[in-house]
Amino acid sequence: MKTVLFIPGFQEDIKSRDYASIIKAIEKAGYRVEFVDINWKRTTIQHWVDEFSAIYKNYNPKTAILAGFSYGAMTAFMAATERSPSELWLFSLSPYFAEDIADPTFKKSWLNGIGHRRVDTFKALSFKKLVKRITSKIKFFYGEVELTTFPDITYRHKIAKANSHMQTVLVPNAKHDVASKVYIDAIEDSIKM
Repeated sequence: MKTVLFIPGFQEDIKSRDYASIIKAIEKAGYRVEFVDINWKRTTIQHWVDEFSAIYKNYNPKTAILAGFSYGAMTAFMAATERSPSELWLFSLSPYFAEDIADPTFKKSWLNGIGHRRVDTFKALSFKKLVKRITSKIKFFYGEVELTTFPDITYRHKIAKANSHMQTVLVPNAKHDVASKVYIDAIEDSIKM
């Protein structure tokens, strides 16, 4: 049985949104789920990856699936660049890579509340370069509504379409909320064994 190591969104824990329903949906599809709490306070993505990797090292990458929502998806993504899992499920991958921040349409106000150390760390992460280090199958999940809020993440769809080991799952009528019913339904449909 494959184990899904699931990382929540920024400053969230299992009670922050209906993560229990997501876990239940994934388990119903035949997977075991390990919910991974991250210490988000006064830390950067490198701290999050180090913390997560300390847990991930205890699993066989051939039977592990890394999954995460928003900043949790960025954390799973970064961990997969160091040690590719059997699959990578990225739910609403945050648009805070170097390419995102450098894009003239990027809303600079989004950077104001996250702290300069986090911003500096994000500016050093090139999505285009890092994704080449991941050999596993990748599923990018995005809500249709959130793509209008974060239009700068659409370039990832182009990269995914050009690679056979990547798939984009567009969730109709979904906002940036992995715990919404439409999002959970899309997850269930996409991960059936």
